Amino acid sequence: MIYLNGEILPSEKAQIHVSDLGLLRGYGIFDFFRAIDGQPIFIEDHLDRFENSARLMGLPIPESRERLREIILEIIRLNPHPLLGVKMIMTGGYSEDGYTPAEQSNLIVMGKPFEFKPADVGMKLMSMEYRREIPEIKTLNYIVPIRAIQQMKAQGADDLLYYRDGKISESSRSNIFIIKNEKIITPVDGALFGVTRKHILNFAKKHFSVEERDVTIQEFWEADEVFTTGSTKRIVAITKTDNQVFSDGKVGRITKKLQELFLEEEKANEKIML
Repeated sequence: MIYLNGEILPSEKAQIHVSDLGLLRGYGIFDFFRAIDGQPIFIEDHLDRFENSARLMGLPIPESRERLREIILEIIRLNPHPLLGVKMIMTGGYSEDGYTPAEQSNLIVMGKPFEFKPADVGMKLMSMEYRREIPEIKTLNYIVPIRAIQQMKAQGADDLLYYRDGKISESSRSNIFIIKNEKIITPVDGALFGVTRKHILNFAKKHFSVEERDVTIQEFWEADEVFTTGSTKRIVAITKTDNQVFSDGKVGRITKKLQELFLEEEKANEKIML
């Protein structure tokens, strides 16, 4: 079941017109989060980011925050899966000239089951010299990583590591952290600040030294451990990037500890929602 512009419909009946500006020009935003056993995880953080993306993009949200929250909870109820991914999408609406955003945005909320990657299995990245355009907005534009899919497959990589001017920023769908001498460091420039990233920074400061700052590509190569974070991943170790292996190809000690702490953070959030 999908919410589309004021209605909740079976997915096969949810349709948008070909004049939609998200289709014609890729003009739109989205946000994604999880629901576990019917409880949305960090929903207020995601609503904050969705509203901020809409404001920066100049897109009016056709529903109040309270109503949007109600819609999300109804979509979760109507899609009863133990682990559900919830996606909010908003586009520039039906454009008369195929370029100018309409006064009314198109708003979609949908849920789809998914599975986490096992916490004890790492990921491999392929480095790419690139910096996301307007990284502070979660836009629909994923042209660069999608074009690179075949190249990543050829290298056995799961995702990309973006860098430019000697500094890393993020992966295509997640944030990057490095660990050096038990210090946790994450880039502060050129990345979309994820909700998972936010919560990790909050609790990690109670256990480790943490820095948000520019991170050079050289620091990345010399890191003791590397991990990536996101709503679809939680915390996943990066065991290899290009030809560089980290933590002997295994999940590092501090990364494991952070994985445990993050699960505790999630459970605390579920209790608040209940």
